[in-house]
Amino acid sequence: MDFIGPREKAAEQRKSAREEEERNRKQKQTERQQERAKLRYELSLDETFVLDLLDELDKEDIARDDPRLEQLANLAPETFTRKVIEHLLPAVLHENLPYSISAAKALLRTPLEPEEKLSVAVCLVSNYEKSPTAIDVVLAHTEKLSQNDLKRVLHRFVSMALGPPPGMHLGWGEPISLDAAPIYSLFQKRRADICAVVDELLSDASPEKFGAAVKIILASDDAELLSKHTRSIIAKLMRRRTLLPGERRDSSVLYYLREAASSCLEHHPEETDKIIQLFLADNDNTGREEAHRTYRSVLKHSYREKAQIGMAQKIAFRRLLWEAVESPENGMGDAGQFFRHSWDEFAQLAAEHFDDLIGAAATLSEKYEQVDAEGALELTENVLTQIEKSNKRTAIDSLQGALIEWAAVGAKSKGREGIEEFLELYRKLPEDQTQMRGNMIAHVSKLLTGVESLTLVLSDWYSALMDVSTMVRARAVQAWENVPYDLVKNFPNLFFEAFSILLNDPYVIVHRAAVHSLRRRSFPEEKRGLIKHGLWSLIFYYSQKDKKDDFVVDCIDTFAFLCLSPEERKGKLGILLSGILLSLEGSALYHAVDRLHYRFYDVPGFAKVAMKSIQDDYTRSISIDDCASAILRAPHGELQSCVDDIKKAFEALKPFQPEGFYEALIYAAALTKASNHAEACVCFRELVTSIPAEDRNEQWRLEAALIEVASEIEHAIGDRETIVELIEKWNSLLSELEKENEERDKLRDFPPSFFFED
Repeated sequence: MDFIGPREKAAEQRKSAREEEERNRKQKQTERQQERAKLRYELSLDETFVLDLLDELDKEDIARDDPRLEQLANLAPETFTRKVIEHLLPAVLHENLPYSISAAKALLRTPLEPEEKLSVAVCLVSNYEKSPTAIDVVLAHTEKLSQNDLKRVLHRFVSMALGPPPGMHLGWGEPISLDAAPIYSLFQKRRADICAVVDELLSDASPEKFGAAVKIILASDDAELLSKHTRSIIAKLMRRRTLLPGERRDSSVLYYLREAASSCLEHHPEETDKIIQLFLADNDNTGREEAHRTYRSVLKHSYREKAQIGMAQKIAFRRLLWEAVESPENGMGDAGQFFRHSWDEFAQLAAEHFDDLIGAAATLSEKYEQVDAEGALELTENVLTQIEKSNKRTAIDSLQGALIEWAAVGAKSKGREGIEEFLELYRKLPEDQTQMRGNMIAHVSKLLTGVESLTLVLSDWYSALMDVSTMVRARAVQAWENVPYDLVKNFPNLFFEAFSILLNDPYVIVHRAAVHSLRRRSFPEEKRGLIKHGLWSLIFYYSQKDKKDDFVVDCIDTFAFLCLSPEERKGKLGILLSGILLSLEGSALYHAVDRLHYRFYDVPGFAKVAMKSIQDDYTRSISIDDCASAILRAPHGELQSCVDDIKKAFEALKPFQPEGFYEALIYAAALTKASNHAEACVCFRELVTSIPAEDRNEQWRLEAALIEVASEIEHAIGDRETIVELIEKWNSLLSELEKENEERDKLRDFPPSFFFED
């Protein structure tokens, strides 16, 4: 009672307050009706039509945008005499009645005094009503707006130009249409007053007031206004950890601040850049992140459309480039994220900053070497230290490769001159710079645009394929992945022969890279004979007991796709490959079905691989969907040879649980497809029997019983037995299931009182 009593008392108080509020509303509504009743004696018959309509609209359930009053003003403006107007004006300007908005729209159609018309229009605009007439009236008399009315319409026009932040209009039925024309017109006519409003709001310590000022600056889109307040905007944003501690990631204030900072950088790039760099001296991590976000915001583009490049983009590109080099392990930052993938739309920027990109990549080589030098004086290193160093090396190498890819994109955009410049730099690298050489040759295919560019790069590519360094050879093979499809036919035989030799390379990094490249960019059909022997050797080697891993699956996938015809896959070679796959365990077994179930579904023995995988703990920890697909698509003969495995898997599901129902159906369906209807019926009976006879399980039980009857019907048809009784049983169960579903539908719609106390 100590817990329930206060809650019941609070609920009663809220109920009493609502009842009192409802009584007051009814009382005021009655008073308005009585006032209109007295007014009728002073009006003509035509004028009373307006009062009759007001009586209908003076109800809580009337829509806010009910059009009848406005329609009456359009069709019979003579009914809105001065007495009617004087009766409606207080309701529009000073009260919030059910018909206030409708009356305001109607009054704009009547012969109001200029001051009255402006007041009504301001009321409509400030109430966020979509009334072009009201907007036109306000813009036509902007010089007559008081300071208070100016602020009211100003905020409304700003919202029309900007709209809400992206996260605040998810799920709306129709896209938001923006209109910046009203704010532009208002700003031009009342520029000084609006600038004064902005100054007043910016001087306020409240985040909401500052955010409102930023929105006005953004909506006005005036270069002079932006320049005047750039320092305030950047300072507030980069010091937000101190100045805006209560604003979180989804804050609308932060959203508009960031948009304003981006706009400042677009309009005044050099000035804004100097201010940002000045505040970066604080060494505040939050400020640094905001600076990078601002630089990143001006580097926007549309897919397959050339990006607009100006001074702001050039400054931002250079700043982000050296920030990424400064912290290469921070791959999730804005700088790292931008350079992780190259964009052809920014080829002009890459070409102009070609030297910077190559220089930055060379700097990363030094950082790569310094990682091993760190802690060299320590006598012992633990496992965590080794992992940390490995992660750093991986991050540095990844970023270096990305920067060189950017350089290749820029070189390609300059044509022959750029390609030769890229290759000349590659040739001048010392032989011991294997990492830099490897990353440059890995992106040599990014330079290809046609036969002429292919001729330029082939000699260096040949040399890299036969290089002394395993790193360079592996990266040279990797470059094959990005060769344009239409240029593959132009490669000479010597290249394919050199590539195929690397499948027999003794170093793991090289022949694995060769197989992975072939999976992404295959050889022409007439050249595939060169790689058949090499792939088969790798399959044989990696299928040995102590060497089985995911790579053997890659080899089999590549070999089957490039070197085997459909007939060969169904022959002895297919049986041999299925035998190798059947010997796999763990992740290798999972990937065998995951990668091959579409291509191998009719290969002899692959159904057994799927049956083994679906019972493997590793597969079950991820997903059995691919295994189920392979089992159900397997040919009739393959499933017949797996009957014992299917029965074993079905038995392993006992005792049956609801989450295993889908899997049990798979095994029963497989038995049916294998024409073993008797075993399928037994499985279904056991499944139905195992379901507890409880109300909560009734739907599950009926669904299982339906499938059991379907299996019995198939069995009876196969044995040429009568199925009349089974059909009747099917219809009866179907009727029961429909009733159960109807009952469950009723239970899903809980009343609000189920969740709330009153």
